[in-house]
Amino acid sequence: MEKISFPEPEKVLKEKPSLKKYLKYLLFFGPGAIIASVTIGQGQLILGPQLGAWAGPRLLWLITINIASYIIAYLSCRYTLITGLNMMDVFSTKLKGILNIIFILIMLIFVPIFAATIITSLGQSLAWMFGFGDYLIWGISFALLAAILAVAGRYRLLEYTQLIFVLILAIGAIVSVAMIPNLNLAEIVPHFFTIGDFPEYPQWVIDMGEATKPIPLLILGYVGTLTITIVTLVGYAGWVKVKGWGIFKDQKDPERLSRRLFSLFKKAGKVEYLPKDKKEIRKAKLLTKPILIDLSLAFIFVSIASAAYMIAGYYLLGPRHELPTDIDLLKKQAIIFSNIASWLKPLYQISVFFALFGTIYGGFEAASRMLYETSKNLIRRVSLLDYPKFMQYFLIYILALGLPLAILMRFGLSVIVMLSITLLFIGVIGVIIYGVGTIYVIQTTLPKEYKLNKFTLSLGVIAIILLLVPFLSFVM
Repeated sequence: MEKISFPEPEKVLKEKPSLKKYLKYLLFFGPGAIIASVTIGQGQLILGPQLGAWAGPRLLWLITINIASYIIAYLSCRYTLITGLNMMDVFSTKLKGILNIIFILIMLIFVPIFAATIITSLGQSLAWMFGFGDYLIWGISFALLAAILAVAGRYRLLEYTQLIFVLILAIGAIVSVAMIPNLNLAEIVPHFFTIGDFPEYPQWVIDMGEATKPIPLLILGYVGTLTITIVTLVGYAGWVKVKGWGIFKDQKDPERLSRRLFSLFKKAGKVEYLPKDKKEIRKAKLLTKPILIDLSLAFIFVSIASAAYMIAGYYLLGPRHELPTDIDLLKKQAIIFSNIASWLKPLYQISVFFALFGTIYGGFEAASRMLYETSKNLIRRVSLLDYPKFMQYFLIYILALGLPLAILMRFGLSVIVMLSITLLFIGVIGVIIYGVGTIYVIQTTLPKEYKLNKFTLSLGVIAIILLLVPFLSFVM
């Protein structure tokens, strides 16, 4: 069996600990910025303040358990950076493509619904910001613009724009909460750790007639907005190839290397080409450190923004008994900023635009890459297409179904309910299935030198358990 050797890690990874070294680590933040920008969207702007308004700080623990999806993302991408194999390719052979088929069905059903909810919310925000025009026209126009940018743009443009979006979102969220009068951190912080606390609707919500939406569905939907969904889980593995991290360092054609290594994997049924001497194993560990840094920063940004909007809902919407509904979702929530200071309202509007446009722009690329990687080894027609052409076809499919659904939402189809159901499947159920499959593949295909040790394996199992906790809300 052919053996490989790992490339030399970046010099900064081998330097002695110092402040300068850790500042340099910030330069690894790239693919994680795309994850953060795609993640910080409707859930944080709509569901977050709504949950904060009626539940107070009691559901902040949902943000904490979201670290589980980042652990799963790390384990999955660690496998890719060490072996050169995409997890979906391995699923297609090791698990006979069963998970691939499940994910393909989830994508084909729910991605157009997700696009419709974003078109609606983005259109509402733009019509509100500019003060004229029909929100559907605004939403459809910018959805088409996002699709064009996704097809015509390159990865580096995507990364840089999403990084800017994330910084703007983080600044907006931090400023909004920092200026809340009488902010009591001693009251708030403990709720990040009260895992399993499931509040009920207060009486004022029942009196408003807004207690019709099942609390468990809203909780699971919100967890879905926080997680790295199956869309970005697979997309992330593709982006790190482009970045040249891990085994792909210094590779002019990372896809070619990945295909060659996958052919070796299929012949043996497991990974037998990795070197086993201690020096190479140490190099492998260093080569996976960039994703640990990148994902950690993404988690921090997502957590800050998510907590900020939920806390703002608690302090500013709850006392006024204001609960955003399917009508004027974003406009009504301007209270979060404008009641603190009038000059913050434009900052809120800019944050809303970047959150939603960043989600649909980055989401188009991530969803296309995810479906391509998932189906290329199962469907021959897909394998014959290059990725850009496949993206064009899939975006046409998304828009062909998403636009009519956005029109139906105008006539009463609930944005919140549809968003919650969609995120339940692509952000919770899908991630749990992906996590179980990832741990199984790692422990059954890698040489013992590269398998998860007891501590890391325990983290993976705990991550899956944490994502199952919100389901207890159905029985509590």
